[in-house]
Amino acid sequence: MTTTDSDVLNVRAAAHRARRRSKIAYTLYLILGLVVFFLIWQLIASPISPLFYLIPPPVDAVKHFAENLMFSQRMVDRFVHACPELLDELEITGGGMFDLPDYCFGYILHLVRTTRNIMIAVTLGTVFGLTVGLSSLVFPRIADVVTPIAGFFGTTPIFIAAPFFVIWFGIEYPLMTTVGVVVFYTTLLMYFFSRRAADNIPVGIIESALTLGGDRGSIFRWVYLPGTIPEIAGGFRIALAGAWGLGTLVEVLGPQMGGGFLIRMWSFAMGLLEGPSAVVSLILFFGVLAVVVDGILVLFIRYITRWSEAGRRLGL
Repeated sequence: MTTTDSDVLNVRAAAHRARRRSKIAYTLYLILGLVVFFLIWQLIASPISPLFYLIPPPVDAVKHFAENLMFSQRMVDRFVHACPELLDELEITGGGMFDLPDYCFGYILHLVRTTRNIMIAVTLGTVFGLTVGLSSLVFPRIADVVTPIAGFFGTTPIFIAAPFFVIWFGIEYPLMTTVGVVVFYTTLLMYFFSRRAADNIPVGIIESALTLGGDRGSIFRWVYLPGTIPEIAGGFRIALAGAWGLGTLVEVLGPQMGGGFLIRMWSFAMGLLEGPSAVVSLILFFGVLAVVVDGILVLFIRYITRWSEAGRRLGL
């Protein structure tokens, strides 16, 4: 029995139709999930719910965020602003807090600062973790020294380490607290992911490379690097997803700037009508931001690992 060109074309067309149906089904389920989520949220926030005074309706949360993004009268009333350097300059010339521009009293600068700190910290942690992890593949003695230390700190719950950073560096150094905790967390994760990715490479591939005359450097370059990139990329997604919540948590605990600080500020007004709307809107913002950034990251992972079936699965 022979295979004709038309049979091959039919198989390809069927595969394209299956992929198209899969994408359509994924989109429909995504929309359905969002609709169900907002319906449940609206039901919990309705007057018949016992949580009516603690959870605002979706419309109220979105409305509050939009009204306070660029300027918030509540922040003026509470003497909260996001321009300490500019205020210092104004005080030299005889000015004061109420001479600051409106954008200093909005949510925008706090949220931008949190996003910036988390992205910087995740980048630094990834560089540190991968440098040590991948170097240990070439020089195994590095793993002998680092793995026990990383294992010890890895068993420390991160929610215990976060208050430690706040107490150690204090609220006067918000950059050190937020960035420090996230770098610590990301470095450990990326080190272990790089080591595990290398361990998951089949031994037969490495033995084949040795048989063909590969040395330590060439095996690292042509076997370990291509073989570990897909799994490392998946680990980076996990590290970044956890960093959003961890970075915000540190700001809730101590620093006087950032999205976490805004959540702490409004948590003292939970008994007021606007308090729950403010807290929920800020939490919702970070959730949406994390999803958007993760979606962009998935596209990037699919591009750099388009040659790998494992990479495509991790990018889903």
